[in-house]
Amino acid sequence: MVMNIFSKANHEKTGLGLLAVSPPLYILLTFGVVAPFGKHSSNKWGPCINAKLAWFLFECPNLIWSVYAYLTRDEYVFSSSPANCILLSLFCIHYINRAVIYPMRISEASQPVNLAVLTSAISFCTVNGYLQGLEYCQFRVYSKNYISSPKFIIGCILRCTGFVLNLQADSILRRLRNTPPKAQYKIPNGGLFRYTSCANFSGEIIEWFGYALASNSLSGWAFFAWVCANLIPRGVSHHKWYLDKFEDYPKDRWAVIPFIV
Repeated sequence: MVMNIFSKANHEKTGLGLLAVSPPLYILLTFGVVAPFGKHSSNKWGPCINAKLAWFLFECPNLIWSVYAYLTRDEYVFSSSPANCILLSLFCIHYINRAVIYPMRISEASQPVNLAVLTSAISFCTVNGYLQGLEYCQFRVYSKNYISSPKFIIGCILRCTGFVLNLQADSILRRLRNTPPKAQYKIPNGGLFRYTSCANFSGEIIEWFGYALASNSLSGWAFFAWVCANLIPRGVSHHKWYLDKFEDYPKDRWAVIPFIV
């Protein structure tokens, strides 16, 4: 029997599956392996491809699923509240930047992406795009006044704040990479880099926490759990790398979340 992936029951099972795999992923990346990405990239994990192409390939499933979900939407569900359109739009805006704008702007000196990272990222984005797109276009019925609830308002503010902080951090890192010598890593400063070594990760964690709060859905919280499981260990690895590489690296910075980690 072929599983109907478009049923609500299987959609919920997928969300629970993503939520369940997040703690093991966190443990693996914290105590097992350092994710072979960016500063830690290695061809031991398979052949490497151009970073610009890789970013487009592994982020675009989020947009493909979102467009498909919208085109096949259940009008009753999608029109139940403006929240459905707003939340889907907030998700898509991030990935329009990540899949289209960001790859065009990253430095030519950026590390290529190996096959293991590319494959795992495509797999995650395929699952997550399915979860988020169908959540708002097929299954989630919000009340008409949900957009005036404190949870939705605070969540949207945090989501937009995190998105801006993430863009700012990306801009700082891009300028550093484009400053001669381009192939040499430098200490980032400004924005959240005053407090953390990985301000880009900090911004994303804030962004997706706000999104999950505003969504108040299994899909949203499963996505946030995976973001934390993936980005916090990577942030800690980056922080240690900076401390080892630069003798004058600021010792008062945290890895990802000020006063926590």
